[in-house]
Amino acid sequence: MNRPLGLLLLPLALAAVVGCQQGGEKQTYANVSGTVTYNGNPIEKGQITFAVEGRPPSAMDINNGKFSGQAMVGSNKVSVSAKKKGAGPVAKGPPAAAADAAAQIKGYSAKRPGEFGGPPPDWDPTMVEYIPPEWGVQSKQMRVVEAGATNEFKFEITGPKQ
Repeated sequence: MNRPLGLLLLPLALAAVVGCQQGGEKQTYANVSGTVTYNGNPIEKGQITFAVEGRPPSAMDINNGKFSGQAMVGSNKVSVSAKKKGAGPVAKGPPAAAADAAAQIKGYSAKRPGEFGGPPPDWDPTMVEYIPPEWGVQSKQMRVVEAGATNEFKFEITGPKQ
């Protein structure tokens, strides 16, 4: 091999190896469990998410106020989602907006065998989120998940009466 070319390629190869090793750090998970209540009552069905910044979140189902699963070790942002049947149609907008919304719902509801897209099989447009935003999409709730620890959490959410 040409000596100057070899001297140029060696640092590039080392940088690639070192760069790949740093990005491949092992993600450590630990068991988590606990309870979630809303205004003192267990959440019948919902979802709780534990997320470490810059990593994929861990989502777990809430059934009868209880959850269990695995979350990444470290400081996790916790969010909760739960839905209930809405009281009725959302406030009416101008006729064009209502027609557009109806067309969009019809498109989501249409069955398209063999195609991707569309709503999940259990999608129900009459269901509305009832968890306050400070526990949902705007959550700032943080919990530390520790390796080898019990990691049992209790979340008591309060909000408007249902």
